[in-house]
Amino acid sequence: MPTKAVITGWGKCVPPVELTNADLEKLSDTNDQWIVERTGIKSRRISHVDGTDLAELAGRRALAAADMEPEDLDLILVASTTPDLICPSVAAMVQERLGAVNCAAFDLNAACSGFIYATANAAGMIESGFVKKALVIGAEKLHGVMDYRDRSTSVLFGDGAGAAVYEAVEGEAGVLAVDLGADGSKGHTMVLKSMGTNGNVFNSLPPEEMALHFEGQAVFKIAVQGIAASVTRVLENTGFSTEDVDVVIPHQANARIVDAATRLLKVDEEKVFSNIENLGNTGAASIPMAISDALDSNRIKPGDIVVLSAFGGGVTWGSIVMRWGERTERLKLHDGELPPTDAGVFEILEPNLRFFAELHGLDPDAPIT
Repeated sequence: MPTKAVITGWGKCVPPVELTNADLEKLSDTNDQWIVERTGIKSRRISHVDGTDLAELAGRRALAAADMEPEDLDLILVASTTPDLICPSVAAMVQERLGAVNCAAFDLNAACSGFIYATANAAGMIESGFVKKALVIGAEKLHGVMDYRDRSTSVLFGDGAGAAVYEAVEGEAGVLAVDLGADGSKGHTMVLKSMGTNGNVFNSLPPEEMALHFEGQAVFKIAVQGIAASVTRVLENTGFSTEDVDVVIPHQANARIVDAATRLLKVDEEKVFSNIENLGNTGAASIPMAISDALDSNRIKPGDIVVLSAFGGGVTWGSIVMRWGERTERLKLHDGELPPTDAGVFEILEPNLRFFAELHGLDPDAPIT
């Protein structure tokens, strides 16, 4: 039997502070109905701690679910567009915190496709025999680069982290096929010039260059076509059709993108898992967070054919077909939590709001809503 990469542990970290559509109504010309109709999002989470803290907790929960010790890991791979620092990597900092002294560690940036790219790397190393046990994490602190008075971007994104443990297992289960791609000529549609979200991120670039540049209509068209084409190719590589698929877990970019792409693929909407309503678009963290929620909702059964697919800045895209393993329940639980906070959502967003105020003709020293 060939060796494949099988998910044996999973976990997520959801920050406690919520940014609702009602909150956003106070900051820009928008309302709950407008946001929900265009994105399917009602709220998203904003982190009061660094992205590495989110990654660490998601990783600890995934390791507990697999009943695995950090010392058993051969690799930690973190996908993120918003690392605390460029160097050392988030993966290296997580390795030190976990005490995973026997493994390699590195970061990967493929924007919202990051978890797919990271899984492809881990699965390839497992199949080659270089790695037996890998922890793959997607973690984002996207609020650090948002202009919250720009409704075209601020309504979409949230913070969070998700993680999965991949193990080398002989048998039918595991990653079966991968499709990856990129088109740098369309990279201008999503641009982020920030150099790290640790501490005061508003200290290098002027406001007009700092915020995420996002061309929503162009991204919508590229994303729908890219996801549909990628899923078609990866299914062809396995010999499966959409009828053979049990669960589709797409990147939670925007409900309209997911709906349009799955309609184009002619996938039964009941097979598509979504948790975007109360988490928003969490970038590279969205798919592993959704995997965790899908398992908690009993949407994945042993032996199911599961398709993961994402589209992100760069532009990048990727899809994976896997046959789920024998287990859909955690072996153990990690009882740690993020440190508590008394800060309200506008207290956390205050640096953003003051930094971008002048772009909207506002006094940066005026009281915050």
